[in-house]
Amino acid sequence: MTTQFKITATAPTAYQYNSLSRFGMNIKKNGNGSFTSEQVFDSEEEAKAYLVECAERYYDEFEGQVDEHLEDIDKYGQLTIDAVTAHIEEVEQEEEVEG
Repeated sequence: MTTQFKITATAPTAYQYNSLSRFGMNIKKNGNGSFTSEQVFDSEEEAKAYLVECAERYYDEFEGQVDEHLEDIDKYGQLTIDAVTAHIEEVEQEEEVEG
């Protein structure tokens, strides 16, 4: 088993789709009309660095108030853009057996 870190963000309806797209991850539509994005990283530091890039890109462009969002990433491993919150979770991946 390998430990990895996954960022997951969900937009409950199509109205939040643009907010979800700002995270820059592939988006899939769920059966209930919501949308989800996920991306897996090898370390928590890489996942947090990705969220920091998203925060700096979004909040510098629109609001200029990035500091509190960087603090949330550091403390809680999460970032909120408009109505969508992305969070980091630790996941165990089965190692592929060659042969």
